[in-house]
Amino acid sequence: MKKIISIFVMLLILSGTFLFQGCLDREPVPYVEYGAFTRPTLVAPDNGAYLTPAGNTVELKWSSTDANSDPQKWDVYFGPSEDPALVATGVTSQTYTVNVNIGTRYYWKVTGWDANNIPTRGELWSFEIVDPNAALKVKMTWTTDVMEAIGLDVPPEEAADLRLKILDEDQAVVEIVNTSAFEEYAFLSTMPDGKYYIVTDLAGTINAGDFNAPLNISIDLSFSQKGILSETIPYVNIMTNDFTCDSYYTVLASVTKTGSEYTVESIGKAEWYVDPASLVGNWDAIDQYEFVDNVEATFTDGKLYIYGLGVDMIENWWGEPVIASNPVPVIFDFTQLGAISIDDQFYFTTTYAGDPYDYNIVGTGKVSLCGATPVITITYDIKYSADGWSIGDYLGEWFIATLTPSTGAKGVKTVTPGTTETARKMLPPKPITH
Repeated sequence: MKKIISIFVMLLILSGTFLFQGCLDREPVPYVEYGAFTRPTLVAPDNGAYLTPAGNTVELKWSSTDANSDPQKWDVYFGPSEDPALVATGVTSQTYTVNVNIGTRYYWKVTGWDANNIPTRGELWSFEIVDPNAALKVKMTWTTDVMEAIGLDVPPEEAADLRLKILDEDQAVVEIVNTSAFEEYAFLSTMPDGKYYIVTDLAGTINAGDFNAPLNISIDLSFSQKGILSETIPYVNIMTNDFTCDSYYTVLASVTKTGSEYTVESIGKAEWYVDPASLVGNWDAIDQYEFVDNVEATFTDGKLYIYGLGVDMIENWWGEPVIASNPVPVIFDFTQLGAISIDDQFYFTTTYAGDPYDYNIVGTGKVSLCGATPVITITYDIKYSADGWSIGDYLGEWFIATLTPSTGAKGVKTVTPGTTETARKMLPPKPITH
């Protein structure tokens, strides 16, 4: 048995040797390299483009070469899906015309086949046919300085709840949008032509108790009409959270609609329903030191004048009777909600030890119409006219007075500016015990 196996093994070895020798004697098979089409590159339309064709067709164009100059043979895939359907085979040029509808995004790709049926597949491209009647979408987002103001890290929608109002050219309300997030609105082609105003106001704001402080609000207003218009207008520190009522609003922009075309104009102007002449009368003013003044407001030559602030302090605590006074005009800044100011100017003349002393007043403030009656808050200082030294400097802070309407009256003294001395003896201040 062992001998038979050995003979069998020897026969296998010999047969293998003859076969190997036979392979060596054969001619080698030549190596052939086929040049398939290069990967197609896009010619037209641009990937992601918005198109407004003259009719209802678009010509697709691509570019590819073949080293062997094989005849063109392309499969075209096209449709409104990201997996477009095969719409043509054996296309003999690198262009193909497709039918399209407005307002639709289309996807397409091509595959080339060379003479040896080797495929070359292109990328997926897309374009969208513009709908001239597409809505103009408006989105209002905002930020606040709540962290800097009161040290709380809260979302802007919670720090200041803004409403978006759309008014027509007669100021009538078309829509009020107030959600728990940023506000959005769409101008539709079915709306009447005309001018519309985009307005915002505060529906609510954060209450941080003892840490509460005014917040600055910056707004971004974005406009988007698919394939036609895309614009964002920033409004930095355009509002504060001081006023949460309908009396105060900010006009951000206007939109003029003509058919399906829209023109956007930035305005960025705060508005508030107040006529300075309506504030004429007498006001009770109390500051943080509990000095009590009666302030008289008069209206002359289109300006509101006030007098009375600081009189209780200068006469009854500082110890210098007022002998002449100058009502000062209040400047209304209609670009900021409720903002008013008093320029640095002569205010009154006092007497001390028989000598007259001139003082200036300067301040800023705000008018609030959100309550049952107006409230005016003014942060002000009384300054010695000769050298600019102020009582606020001495106290380490300016006076903050809150004015509310009163029924009292106090006559405004005649304006007779006194003389100003270059030096004076300072009366030792009376300690404030309030």
